[in-house]
Amino acid sequence: MASATKTKKILLVSTDRAFVQDTRTAFATSEVIELLTVEKSINELRGEALETDFGTVIVDMDAAKLEEIESLQRVMRRLEGSVPVVVVTQEFNAAAVRILVQLKVADFLVKPITTADLVRSVIRALQGPGREENAESHIYTFMPAAGGVGTTTLALQTAFQLHHSVTRGASTCVVDLNFQQGACAEYLDLEPRFDITEIENQPERLDRQLLDVMLSKHASGLCVLAAPTRPSDMRSFKTDVVVRMLDLVAAYFDNVVIDMPRTWFPWTETVLLGSNKLYIVAEMTVPCLRHTQRLIQAVYETAGKEVKPNVIVNRFEQKMFDSGIKQADVQEILGEHFVGGISNNYRLVREAVDRGVPLHAIDPNANVVNDLKKIILPEEAVQTTVKSKSLFGLSKGLLKRKAG
Repeated sequence: MASATKTKKILLVSTDRAFVQDTRTAFATSEVIELLTVEKSINELRGEALETDFGTVIVDMDAAKLEEIESLQRVMRRLEGSVPVVVVTQEFNAAAVRILVQLKVADFLVKPITTADLVRSVIRALQGPGREENAESHIYTFMPAAGGVGTTTLALQTAFQLHHSVTRGASTCVVDLNFQQGACAEYLDLEPRFDITEIENQPERLDRQLLDVMLSKHASGLCVLAAPTRPSDMRSFKTDVVVRMLDLVAAYFDNVVIDMPRTWFPWTETVLLGSNKLYIVAEMTVPCLRHTQRLIQAVYETAGKEVKPNVIVNRFEQKMFDSGIKQADVQEILGEHFVGGISNNYRLVREAVDRGVPLHAIDPNANVVNDLKKIILPEEAVQTTVKSKSLFGLSKGLLKRKAG
């Protein structure tokens, strides 16, 4: 009888000894994945990729070198689409992306990468192309109740937590819909690449290949779709342009985090209706909380009861003898819509923004990080003292279902 947990063989082609060792360590504890390595460059690879029944081939190469691209083309022709190929490259540029997309590689990652990202990429490749048909993207939308309440900071940190999550971690993309004053790319010291004017009159031109070119990619593997800001250009793009963009992103990413502008546009209702979670970010001032109440009502009037606004109160302070607003006041004003507060840690947030890094890169145990995790990933936040499931524990079940 064939076992439902039959071992999947993975081939790694690389001359980077440190990367080879890290990859061996990452897969060492897996009960369902066996890693084989060929310490050669892609140019030296001959028939090794065809000698064994591999589930996936990982190719570590320099996509900026023409000879290595040509060698990858030969390997892809030999495999004839029978084995998914994951490319790990040292260079990321538009030309390389176009070629990799044309070659139909299963995925491509840019060094430096985390072993968790590599493991997830391999698992998705082993599952085959059915992901896009059988699983829906989870969309988390963040909307500010007022200016300067920290919406972008919380949206980005949420994206990182989802991206590195054990229970929900997978490919994640941040979409900055604040075309006039968005700052998602700047907060991470990335170049915004999305040229919306190129597709505004022909939204159907936006395909996977063009999307890849327009994505900004963080070293962690997190992707950001952001356009260069134009403070003096107040424009309202057609709804079908925004919808086309979000539909395409949702088709290729497991998690999508949207940073919304404060202003409402014709496409705002569509975005709200398409969201799995809507978070309104507010702060502890009477005017802001009152406006949050009005915003909640506006959401219901516009999108109906299908969308439930969840309110996060940022820079939340609870002082016993403070005469200002207290938690009980917030709960009374917002009712069931209040899902949690984020501690006031101005110094940490300011340093992260100035350095262009996520909050956890400075202090992974900061109160801001933990407060947000309790809201976004409560199932993981309550397990801080319990050993987390490994990625392989999760993948084993996935592979069982596929084999069954």
